[in-house]
Amino acid sequence: MSFVQKHKRQEGLTLIELMIALVLGLILVAGVIQVFVANKQTYRVTNAHSRLQDNARFALEILSRDIRSAGYAGCRTIEKMNVNQIANAPVPIEISANTIITGSEATTATTWSPVLSGSLGTVVGGTDVITLQRGSSCGATLTGNVGSSNGNIKVIAPNSCNISAGDILMIADCEDAHVFRATNVSNGTGTETVAHANNVNQSNHFCKSYTSPPTTGACITGTAKLYNYDAELFKFSALTYFIRLGTNGDPALWAYDQTAITGASNPSELIEGIENLQVLYGADDNNDDIVDRYVSAKVVDDATDWDKVISVQISVLAQTLDTNLTTSSQTVNFNGGTITGTEGRLRRVFSTTIAIRNRVQ
Repeated sequence: MSFVQKHKRQEGLTLIELMIALVLGLILVAGVIQVFVANKQTYRVTNAHSRLQDNARFALEILSRDIRSAGYAGCRTIEKMNVNQIANAPVPIEISANTIITGSEATTATTWSPVLSGSLGTVVGGTDVITLQRGSSCGATLTGNVGSSNGNIKVIAPNSCNISAGDILMIADCEDAHVFRATNVSNGTGTETVAHANNVNQSNHFCKSYTSPPTTGACITGTAKLYNYDAELFKFSALTYFIRLGTNGDPALWAYDQTAITGASNPSELIEGIENLQVLYGADDNNDDIVDRYVSAKVVDDATDWDKVISVQISVLAQTLDTNLTTSSQTVNFNGGTITGTEGRLRRVFSTTIAIRNRVQ
């Protein structure tokens, strides 16, 4: 008699076994989907936050650079030299100690003090505006036509100015400066010649120590003081920074070039995701290079104290471009109040204080 038991062949699954297998499979699939969704959301949040930080850092860098260099004109600040503006419009009406840094405070959601220029378009309510003037050094020292009132300027080439017709430029030494518009630029061997014809300038001659350069007389005959090899050519910058809705419909940092020629793309969108800009100005009331008070643009303007401003505090509120990143509304403290988002964006506040180098010893 054989004690070997034959195995019974499995002929199928019961309904209960099949249902158990399906449930286990669904649990595994749901787990995999949950891991994928969580990782995807983590990636979205991390990527959006990284981009937010980059945008804010870029905005602070641009603003800090221009604030730090406000009034720069080579060896001395613009306000300590005799500055003659001979370029026709559009350029700032005045270039002085009271104009190299100015601003407007948002006194309400729809008003600013001082009143904003209509050229900026629709500025986002409740955000501040700042305007900065400076020269940009580019290694363009004079190399020809010195000691003469000749309308053409010869500077060393190559240089980093990248000058083209229509640019607003500034020639300066440690005593005088002239702001003018270039009409033609030609390159030679080791030199670059910049012309400034009187069709876009009040004069095509430079006369040092004149408040209104004459077109005839002392300057033409050579009896007036003229620029020499110690003079340098700068690119002149006058930019207004403000917040406006960008091309994607969200707030962004914009810049308006006060020197741009007609037809240029002006203003231009610089950095998206910048929701708000707030500015305070550090005034030195007793000329000891120490800030005595930080006040708004309205306070400075009411007292005509722009020449006392030696530093600036700027705060930007940056937001992510993506929405639905958080499951609850995020609240941040900014400008003395709280801001609560409802669209699932992340927001962060970035602040810095910048000294105006040309006004601090």
